[in-house]
Amino acid sequence: MPSIWSIGRAVACLCAIASVSPSQLRAQEWPARPVKIVVAFAPGGSADQLGRLFAAELSTAFRQQFYVENKPGNSGSIGSAQIARAEPDGYSLLVAGSGPHLTGPAINPNIGYDPLRDFTHIAMIAADSFVLAANPKLGANSIADLVKLARSKPLTSSSPGAGSLGHLILEQFKRRAGVDIQHVPSPNSGMLDVLGNHISMSFTTLLTAGEHIRSGGMVGLAVTSSARNLVYRNIPTFAEQGYPDVRGETWFWLAAPKNLPPSIVGKLNQEVRRILTLPKTQAYLEQMALITRDLDPVAVTGFVREEFTYWAPLAKEVGLTVQ
Repeated sequence: MPSIWSIGRAVACLCAIASVSPSQLRAQEWPARPVKIVVAFAPGGSADQLGRLFAAELSTAFRQQFYVENKPGNSGSIGSAQIARAEPDGYSLLVAGSGPHLTGPAINPNIGYDPLRDFTHIAMIAADSFVLAANPKLGANSIADLVKLARSKPLTSSSPGAGSLGHLILEQFKRRAGVDIQHVPSPNSGMLDVLGNHISMSFTTLLTAGEHIRSGGMVGLAVTSSARNLVYRNIPTFAEQGYPDVRGETWFWLAAPKNLPPSIVGKLNQEVRRILTLPKTQAYLEQMALITRDLDPVAVTGFVREEFTYWAPLAKEVGLTVQ
């Protein structure tokens, strides 16, 4: 016959099990099935390549399939909105980015989600620095040269589109330098037009302009990162040339719907940060001229909040509003 002590212990165990919610039990079992990582852009771009790299490594780490699903459209907002509405069960993740989460909501109040309240920000992945790349025939080899030219004749600068981060950095620079440069939205940041000398310059990413700079088709005048890029050491920063406030990178980070269980957030953050230390990951990031940050989930959320707070006022100041 069981003792009073053993019966009490059994009752206590049953009570403890009953006190655990279904969501907590699911979080403990996670991942019990394949995990989808939405990339809100077309295949082949930076977000897609990074998403697939980390999907493969996470599959190995968790012994469960992590796979990429591309959901391009409306500058990344379609895929982002899908994740904002998904269940916070750990099976729907997102490669979040500066465009759909920082500048997009700043210029479009009806984008369909709140970049701060509707997502769980998990871990930083990587970023592509912006560079001011000019046609060699412009005759500018420094920011000082460019400012002098801009004050003497009309100049044009391209970006991926109105309200893009490249456009906002251009507006940021114009205000700091006190010059007027006409913005020209153009596919692929206007690389062909800059190479053909139809557009004077472009504020674009190093990944986009890098090959043209290496081949001599363009001149890299300044990078927007706080330090020189390890791959393009010969290109000085804006800060080195007297413009410390001209900055901006296209960041990508891992996100999920709001209220993702902390246990899942912790597991993913730990693994992403470990993957970033792998020699093959570091070699890939260096080859692609990408930078990264080692942040815990609280710091990632703080980063997103600070960046949105920084870019939103500038977008309004410039008058960029999409209804």
